[in-house]
Amino acid sequence: MNAVVDASACIDRAPVVRVRRLSKRYGQHLALDSVTLDLQPGEVHVLFGENGAGKSTLISMLAGALEPSAGEIETDGCSGTFASVAQARAHGVRAVFQEFSLVPMLTVGENIMLGEEPCRGLGMLAKAAAREEARRLIDASGFSLEVDELVANLPRGKQQMVEICKALRRTPRVLILDEPTASLSEHDARALFALVRRLKDDGIAIVYITHRMHEIPALGDRVTVLRDGRQIATVPADTPEARLIELMTGRTLAKIYPSLNPRLGEVRLSIRNLSLVPEPGTVTVRDASLTVRAGEVVGIAGLVGCGKSELAQACFGLKPLAAGTIVLDGRPTRFKHPADAIAQGLWYSPADRKHDGLALGLAAGQNMSLSALRFGALRAQWLRPRREKSHLTELSGRVDFAAQRLREPAANFSGGNQQKVLLAKGLAQDIGVYVFDEPTVGIDVGARLAIYRCLADLSKAGAAILLVSSDLPELLGMTHRLLVMNDGRIACEFSHAEYDEHRILEQFF
Repeated sequence: MNAVVDASACIDRAPVVRVRRLSKRYGQHLALDSVTLDLQPGEVHVLFGENGAGKSTLISMLAGALEPSAGEIETDGCSGTFASVAQARAHGVRAVFQEFSLVPMLTVGENIMLGEEPCRGLGMLAKAAAREEARRLIDASGFSLEVDELVANLPRGKQQMVEICKALRRTPRVLILDEPTASLSEHDARALFALVRRLKDDGIAIVYITHRMHEIPALGDRVTVLRDGRQIATVPADTPEARLIELMTGRTLAKIYPSLNPRLGEVRLSIRNLSLVPEPGTVTVRDASLTVRAGEVVGIAGLVGCGKSELAQACFGLKPLAAGTIVLDGRPTRFKHPADAIAQGLWYSPADRKHDGLALGLAAGQNMSLSALRFGALRAQWLRPRREKSHLTELSGRVDFAAQRLREPAANFSGGNQQKVLLAKGLAQDIGVYVFDEPTVGIDVGARLAIYRCLADLSKAGAAILLVSSDLPELLGMTHRLLVMNDGRIACEFSHAEYDEHRILEQFF
């Protein structure tokens, strides 16, 4: 690090890191505009903003993964910028990003120690010592991980835990956590919260990015709100949700969750005694039964790996059934392929939009209309560009997507906009039953609001919705009934009048 920075004194304690007028420009686009903040020891500093607000740009520069266009970072009496991730780590700054840097064919322990393995004589790796140290780190974190398991066999939530343990291999002075609970169950998120509080007590400064509003007052001390690359405000973490959303979006908000449809119709989806063919590395769904009525939103909660996603996939013909039946609008059926499900009016929106939901190389509009060219209003022997354009404009309005960006590749968009494209893809044909698997994972509040409104509109139009989510507040706010899965079975059911977060969490175990 070099150069000189204005190191104004902090009103409390001496900051671990000072950020001064940090900016990043890509051509004519200013992704981050002169952000200034102090990171205090023993403080959780939350970065809050919509997708594309500049949060990832800021933490990438703090972690040495991106070079600023202007501004400086001051730490250890040095001023300048980090030239690399290694230099940032040398100054005690470590980051856990949303995109993992794990080696799938190595074990959990090998990934945790990778690049910092202990050695014995002649530079040979001390494998037993490395394994023991990885085990110690796992135990200290409070996470449930097996040190010898291949990372390739782990669900995404467990891989997130490995990344966090890896970042703690050397005690950091600043730990950056980018959406750390996006893939975690409620149970594992609580283990992470406990870890964060222990790190705070040890004097570590933590930069925490989240779109889950309830996490901010639970963990945070201060919140810096970013909008369109600009620093809007730094406020206490107990600032009311409505005020934070107003700062983030620039507009006032009445409430997050829309009103539920009070008028429910006949049963549209019925699953009876469903069991799946066992698969290695996954929990087997056994004897699952549920119903979803017209206009009803039924939620499924549970720990990561409890079987809730597998049950959702089975509805769409993505998992082989060992026993049981699926009844759709009174017709017993077993879908051999997702195309059969779509043809009969059932749609599944996958949890991993990048790998399973979208063709990232195609334009947003092409993704939206892809399925409709065979099953929806655009079905025809020949492409009809004028009709397709009109249809896409209408779909864009329903999901609050900017129609002028329909020709841009899906890969260019934030997670929130990608999720809107995926949602529009499901709306592009005549569907009566929707199965949404983690529809708001890793997206900001603004995009969540658009998705919630769309789900509410579908419900009021008579669609039956099965909502699988690891975000318990979302399930409590968006569903008429809630089912809890545990070890492949549906453990219990709660009506909306019975909702109690503590009682529901007890059923996770």
